[in-house]
Amino acid sequence: MPRRREGPTLNKQTGYYFFDEYIGFPPYNERVRFSLRTQDPEKAWWLWEREYKKQWGKHYGEEPKGRAQSVTLRKLAAEFVAYERDVKKIKEWRTYEDRLEYVIEVWGDIDITQIKHSHFTSLDEWLQSRKRSKNTVNHYVSMLKTMFNYAIKQDLFIGKNPAIDITPHLVDEVRREYSPDELKRILAAGDRIEKEARSDATVQKYTKRILLLLLYTGMRVGEVLNLRWDNIQSDVIRLKRTETKQKKEKVVPIAPGVQAVLDSLRDKRRSDGYVFPLRRRGSVFKSSWADSVIRKVRKYSGIDDFIFHNIRHTASTIMVSNALGKGVGLADVMKVLGHSQVDTTMKYVHSNIDRMRKAVEVLEEEAKKD
Repeated sequence: MPRRREGPTLNKQTGYYFFDEYIGFPPYNERVRFSLRTQDPEKAWWLWEREYKKQWGKHYGEEPKGRAQSVTLRKLAAEFVAYERDVKKIKEWRTYEDRLEYVIEVWGDIDITQIKHSHFTSLDEWLQSRKRSKNTVNHYVSMLKTMFNYAIKQDLFIGKNPAIDITPHLVDEVRREYSPDELKRILAAGDRIEKEARSDATVQKYTKRILLLLLYTGMRVGEVLNLRWDNIQSDVIRLKRTETKQKKEKVVPIAPGVQAVLDSLRDKRRSDGYVFPLRRRGSVFKSSWADSVIRKVRKYSGIDDFIFHNIRHTASTIMVSNALGKGVGLADVMKVLGHSQVDTTMKYVHSNIDRMRKAVEVLEEEAKKD
């Protein structure tokens, strides 16, 4: 068999990793050497694996089979996160990174071939003991299922995906719009949180302004938190397809309220280019310290079921229910909300007895015409 170093080689002078392998069977093996162009050891491992398979394929038309060493949970987690971050460009890689650390805390850094159904049961119990919702538990299982699918594809794991038969919890997720009075109380709570925030606080210092952007634009929480000044173009917010959930370009007009929020943040501009100068992103609203913000909004507003996503739900409902038929078309609302399916947008059409009465009155008026 060809000599294989089982990993990238570090250039100690430059700090960069490079690929240096003999590919093929003796005596026809060939030395292949080139830079992997990274100083990140986790990324270097992923790039090395990819390039080794590519080089082997050039010689024999197929990938090498199997791996020499066992794989621990931490090693798989690191490789999986590096893949999500550097290849697929998914913003949620930080969430994966944080959550996998919790999984390792519960399971230990075990060999991945030892993971069984009982491990998922213990993870479920551990998460619920820490007041994590059933919906969050489902997200953990979905993440682990994706990670093991990756491991199988990369020949890191042989056999059936251990998460494939885990039954998710049934979750009755209540999404609703807030009334005008509730919105006032929520914004007042956000204003109070901003005023009470410590100087070293992050989300707390911008709670009301985050709420206002969610309400005035109908954007998702992640889109607001990851908004960059480069996205502000003249009188619109323009998000690239890599910055949206639907992977499609999104354009949101800047109304006076949005402009006022942006103006209040301009003097806090930092070199990283983000509108909100936060320390962490991606998993901000899934971390424990951000949960405290939600609890404060609930406490100060008296709205016990407050969640940030319902602000978007409220904005969507207002646009669909009040703007349609007043010079605004369904396609316009879909574009602002970033919906690709009409059915998704129409979910925000809620019946109202006064509007229903007007609809019936229109029928009567038309019937009475000569």
